[in-house]
Amino acid sequence: MTQKFFNDLEALQISIAIEERGEAFYNKAAKLVEDRDTAEMLKELADQEKDHADLFRKIYNELREKKERFNDDYIYDPDVAAYLKAMVNSSVFPTDEELQSVLGRLSSAADVLAVGIQAEKDSILFYTEMVISSVYVEAKDAFRRLIKEEKQHLIDLQTRLNELKNQQ
Repeated sequence: MTQKFFNDLEALQISIAIEERGEAFYNKAAKLVEDRDTAEMLKELADQEKDHADLFRKIYNELREKKERFNDDYIYDPDVAAYLKAMVNSSVFPTDEELQSVLGRLSSAADVLAVGIQAEKDSILFYTEMVISSVYVEAKDAFRRLIKEEKQHLIDLQTRLNELKNQQ
């Protein structure tokens, strides 16, 4: 059997953090853009990212209840926690520490949308890998659902970016 980089619970923890960072990014970015339609879309995306994090939390808690088949005590080990933090910090949306700096470099709604587009692409890749790697059906199903929703985010962001470009 090949060694996975992390188990389903780790993947769910990373996913929760990704979605929380997405929520923070979209909420803060919505306050920066002057275009009202773009700001409203970003607020809606933030709400959806919050819902995604809640879903992952629910599934995480359900899997933890299957304790007899799954021991996750090591996740709370300081070395493992540092590893998970490194995984989260290097994936998808900017970390809390980086967020202000990233937002400060964005000078237009188009810049914000471009960051969102790349983050959604990254999340689709991450969740696709998690579908392949996950053991539990509940986790696989959640990752599949999120792939579909993140693809819709990508389409919405790209459509809005195209509309802004056409207005110029």
